[in-house]
Amino acid sequence: MVADDLGRQLLDHYEKFMADTPHSLHRQTGTKLSLPACQDVAQEAFLNVARRLEAGELDEGVNLPAYLATAAKNLARSRLRTERRLELAGVLQTLLPEQRQGEAPVGDLDGDLDALEDLVWPAIEAMPVTQRRQVVRLQSLGLTDIEIAAALGMRADRVHHERHKAVVDLRRALGDFIRDRHRSRTRSVEKGG
Repeated sequence: MVADDLGRQLLDHYEKFMADTPHSLHRQTGTKLSLPACQDVAQEAFLNVARRLEAGELDEGVNLPAYLATAAKNLARSRLRTERRLELAGVLQTLLPEQRQGEAPVGDLDGDLDALEDLVWPAIEAMPVTQRRQVVRLQSLGLTDIEIAAALGMRADRVHHERHKAVVDLRRALGDFIRDRHRSRTRSVEKGG
């Protein structure tokens, strides 16, 4: 009975929701999503809410217009993040074709590149999969703070903070690596001596 009432309310909101929401999303995204894309987002959000209602996942006292608006806004944000990631993938492919093909990067300072390959990149890959790791990985590929912020959908000051914390983590890991290597060399000299 409650689901039937909510279902009727949801259908009653459909026309107004589809008339207003795409334009609202278009403005909220700073026109980064086209109006047809915003219409698709609104339609998908409405269908998602209808599915949740049908599955009994909505409470009886839910404010459907607000719930629909929030669902649409969240879906639009998700679309923007996806588009940014796709744009970044295109940028990375044009900036770093040698890495895309699995070749070693070519540079004037071969020793620095060897250190990057032998120490830094494995240390980055060993970090937990977090935004911190993503920030430092993109930074190591030569992206600017603005490009990283756009790719990950975060503010530039947050990129700076995450990079600082990552550098601290990497320094600690590098120090541990050097100490362990020194200890193993010392032990082998003692055994061999």
